[in-house]
Amino acid sequence: MDITTTRRQRVQAIIKERNLTLKAFADLIDRSQGQVSAIAGASAHKGIGNSLARHIELCLNLPNGFLDHPLHDENASVVTTTTRRLPVLGQASAGRVMENIQEAEIAEYVLAPGPTGPNAFALRIEGISMEPRFREGDKIVIDPDLEWKSGDFVYAMKQEENSGTFKQLRCEGEHMYLCATNESFEPRYTRINGEWTIVGKARWRVEDL
Repeated sequence: MDITTTRRQRVQAIIKERNLTLKAFADLIDRSQGQVSAIAGASAHKGIGNSLARHIELCLNLPNGFLDHPLHDENASVVTTTTRRLPVLGQASAGRVMENIQEAEIAEYVLAPGPTGPNAFALRIEGISMEPRFREGDKIVIDPDLEWKSGDFVYAMKQEENSGTFKQLRCEGEHMYLCATNESFEPRYTRINGEWTIVGKARWRVEDL
């Protein structure tokens, strides 16, 4: 079997095994849905080059060269695709609940689309401040173990009010701001001072099918 077919079958198997949509897989590997459709969709017509193959393996925590082994190759490394159940929490209380998650009453869980840190959770979006990118009811995986930078979407808590918010992080000079993507929302920018703590970075959107 040629390498193009092998890699395509491997990726298609991963998508099926993890019960992912092409959009969800595209988000996992930071590529467009169109590009993923071209390499692994029903009418796939493009090959997966060496650079992209290694990139996919890195994003999915797979061994280097995993995609190059045919599906039934006994020498291929065995990788579990079991995913974790993440608690679904509301914006206002997520940070507080995660501090004492063992005693919390969690009404809903979702499966993580891929590897996460031990403290990850799913945040249920509330309000209109992040439209049109994110809408009320969307579930976003927040991972406190990931490093964040300007431009990332983050969940932050204001300690004094013991409440949280989901916003895009913006850095201007020496100052950091929480930015609403909805241009009509007020206040659109909130300066981060000593009262704020960035709890974690957004990694994936969990889609209900």
